[in-house]
Amino acid sequence: MTVRELAQLAGVSPATVSIVLNGKKGVSDKTRKSVLELAEKYEYVHTRTKSIQNDDKNIVLFLKFRKHGMLVEENQGFISAVMDSVEERCRARNYRLSIIQVDIFEKEELEKIDFDLYVGVIVLGTEIVENKFNILRSIPIPYVVVDNNMRNWPCNCVGINNDENVYLALRYFKEHGYKEIAYFSSNDQIENFRERKKAFMEYSKEFGLEVRREFPLTPTLVGAYNDMEHFMERKVKIPECIFSDNDTIAIGAIKCLRKKGYKIPDDVSVIGFDDIPFAAINFPSLSTIRVPKELIGKKAVDLLFDSIEDSAVRNVKIQIVGSLVIRSSVKKA
Repeated sequence: MTVRELAQLAGVSPATVSIVLNGKKGVSDKTRKSVLELAEKYEYVHTRTKSIQNDDKNIVLFLKFRKHGMLVEENQGFISAVMDSVEERCRARNYRLSIIQVDIFEKEELEKIDFDLYVGVIVLGTEIVENKFNILRSIPIPYVVVDNNMRNWPCNCVGINNDENVYLALRYFKEHGYKEIAYFSSNDQIENFRERKKAFMEYSKEFGLEVRREFPLTPTLVGAYNDMEHFMERKVKIPECIFSDNDTIAIGAIKCLRKKGYKIPDDVSVIGFDDIPFAAINFPSLSTIRVPKELIGKKAVDLLFDSIEDSAVRNVKIQIVGSLVIRSSVKKA
């Protein structure tokens, strides 16, 4: 008998069965009694061992949430680098990685997953917004969220220190004599972009950079190009430097600016965020914030196993600071 079959007999979700069989809190005494009685009646064998050190058959689940794919799929190379790092780190610990993609992040979707098959979960949180954080309660085993700082939510996570990374970019503009700045923002506001916008506004003011305009753009190469073209049709003035929410937006917008006759960096300097592979080979090559993607994956796996081995490892939030990479898209003012 599988967990799913036992859940059907009990009239509950597989996640609820996992909670009961693992002796965790979160279900009523009546439900717990019913599940245990059915498990005993049908001689269900609970195969998941609590000792991860001696079980080489355990699997880590990578739960990939993709709301629309614009940020998970379009941000060329960022997410795949994190996933590759997670898989490599799991393999080094003699664990396999299983990947499940969820397009609708709702409690009902998570309850379809048999979490009893896994020792822990790494959740790709890039596109999970704040009002959906509570759905993570449906995961009955240890989990770590990556690429989302999970502000005001109690969980283990590994994300980007957006505040300090934006500081690096704007400080460079300040130190090189820039006075006016614009902002290529994403018109799809995930948590990372909210944090970057807050930091952009704060440090623009601190460094005396006058914010001339914000350009809300679709976070895809084609989308950013098309949206920027609409702005250019209105003959808007482009200031001397621009910070972009990510590289994908910056590259798409730069292509439009060049088509309209702007020279990069002679007329306008641009700094992006993420250092995706396209940033280095774009023309001109894009200056950007390099985020150590492999480190995010490694820290996520290490934190997950720490939380499995020690129940006291809870609500640990790791933020990764990157470095500023200067290429051909900026010049001294």
